[in-house]
Amino acid sequence: MEYRRLGHSGLQVSVIGLGTNNFGPRLDYPAAERVLHQAVEEGINFIETSNTYGDGQAEAFIGKALHAKRDQVLFATKVVSNRGEGPNMHGGSRKHILAQVELSLRRLHSDYIDLYQLHNPTVEVIERGAVWEVLERAKRAGKIRHYGVSINTLEEGIVAVKDGRAETIQVEYNLLAQEPREKIFPLAEQAHVGIIARVPLKRGILTGKMTIADEVRFQGEDVRARSFKGEAFAKELAKADQLRFLVHGPVRNLVQAAIAFCIAHPAVSVVIPGARNAEQMRENAAGADVDIPPADLEKIADLWRRGFAG
Repeated sequence: MEYRRLGHSGLQVSVIGLGTNNFGPRLDYPAAERVLHQAVEEGINFIETSNTYGDGQAEAFIGKALHAKRDQVLFATKVVSNRGEGPNMHGGSRKHILAQVELSLRRLHSDYIDLYQLHNPTVEVIERGAVWEVLERAKRAGKIRHYGVSINTLEEGIVAVKDGRAETIQVEYNLLAQEPREKIFPLAEQAHVGIIARVPLKRGILTGKMTIADEVRFQGEDVRARSFKGEAFAKELAKADQLRFLVHGPVRNLVQAAIAFCIAHPAVSVVIPGARNAEQMRENAAGADVDIPPADLEKIADLWRRGFAG
């Protein structure tokens, strides 16, 4: 496993991490425990979660499974801003964030959080700056070691990098969503801000295993029920088919290619695919062992710029 510096935080992170948004609702504790232990066995030290995943279950699963291995792993979690009209119920108030830090620490069975991220803050919240003072207070108290932002829009990421106080930016980046490479990565590299790439497999599209028949599985709270329906789903599958040329030589499948693509960019410190079982965890980790040839990287960029047309 390769390790890289996470921006100016100084943290040394495995280039492959583990995203845990499926812990709880779609993965029970025994299954999550197997995935977490396999991750550590593969040399993965970056475990990423949120206070909202499974309504706190993901953090609790991580804390229970890895308590005895705390010195081998880095815990990165996120806090979702509260909602409401009162002074303590809007925009990530001091009271809300400090309370959520304590709850996350309790669930993670840890005295500190290695990386604490704001979960999709608005541009207004980032620019106003009060939230940074709250995070700095938690850092001085030893509750968190470093802090950053998980963004929902490119504008949020650009503003966060330019503000200069976020040590990391988490952004969706994959073979089908390459905008951050042009809009955010150059700014982040210049400012020495660490990049965490999420959704590398585009919610299963880039596994190469999905067909149009899988659409019936996207129900209820599954984010794909909103994002991948009908014509939109068919178009994404068609794009993924055009990327199968990447599977050759040491690259055994599209999963490895998709993960290797993310870490091929030097601005990316770590990519955080999820996993449902130990075998998927091993497959994800293998993405660190392959390189995509420069000619293939050029072809990928050209396909994306042309909208996968022609």
